[in-house]
Amino acid sequence: MRAVRLSLCFFAVTVALTLGGCSQQPTSQDPLPHASPPAVHHTTSPASTQTPTSQGKANPVRLLIPAIGVNALIETVGVTPSGDLAVPAHNPWEDVGWYASGPHPGERGSAVIDGHLDRPGGSPAVFWHLRDLQVGNEVTVIDAHGKMFHFSVTGVVFYTPQDAPIQEIFANNSGTYLNLITCAGDWIPSQHQTTLRLVVYTSLD
Repeated sequence: MRAVRLSLCFFAVTVALTLGGCSQQPTSQDPLPHASPPAVHHTTSPASTQTPTSQGKANPVRLLIPAIGVNALIETVGVTPSGDLAVPAHNPWEDVGWYASGPHPGERGSAVIDGHLDRPGGSPAVFWHLRDLQVGNEVTVIDAHGKMFHFSVTGVVFYTPQDAPIQEIFANNSGTYLNLITCAGDWIPSQHQTTLRLVVYTSLD
């Protein structure tokens, strides 16, 4: 049992390129500094992610991680006014959020999906078992056209907010990646965040 119960946790990225604290605000505004193009992407419900984008790309709509029992709808998210990566708004505890200013899963670069670790009171949320993934486990994303993209876990890493490699997580263009993120460690009430961030790195099969 944990010494300090976790609460309302999600992975956050600050404008200063460090991993910030957790928040209850799921709204989104401008993209992160390194993202291209610099367009605004607002958090939406799953229904709005079911159609292709204006560029003809189909948005991701479902995340499957059989090893930990995840079968989640994907909402489109951006960043909050404070620069934190937003989380799903329609169904925050069961859905996950795709950072729409980055690449689509299956495109070259680092696609990013985040999700809550737990709910108010500490009961499990969608990414509660993310820490249990092992190298080689399968992660599948299905887009709005029904196309499936299969990834394999290549690493499961815990970082302090200050030490997380933002460029590697969000801007590694050396291959086709999908990075899953949530918070971890103990909840720090005075800082409204947890002591650690969890990143699961995956690569397209």
